[in-house]
Amino acid sequence: MENPFRDGGPADKAMPYLSLIVSANLLAVGVKMHQEGASLFWPLGAGLMMLLACHGIYRQIRSQRDRA
Repeated sequence: MENPFRDGGPADKAMPYLSLIVSANLLAVGVKMHQEGASLFWPLGAGLMMLLACHGIYRQIRSQRDRA
């Protein structure tokens, strides 16, 4: 049985998409918390995490296209 966590394995391919889902959820919660009086850094930090997740997806798609 192959290791699913190796480079190019199923877990490695799914990780950027999972991080995008988690950061989008965190952004929604951060915006709601900010509307209720929490710090502005919650939605800003979550937005930064979404940006990094999108960059990771872009790099993954770009490397797959370069291999083909």
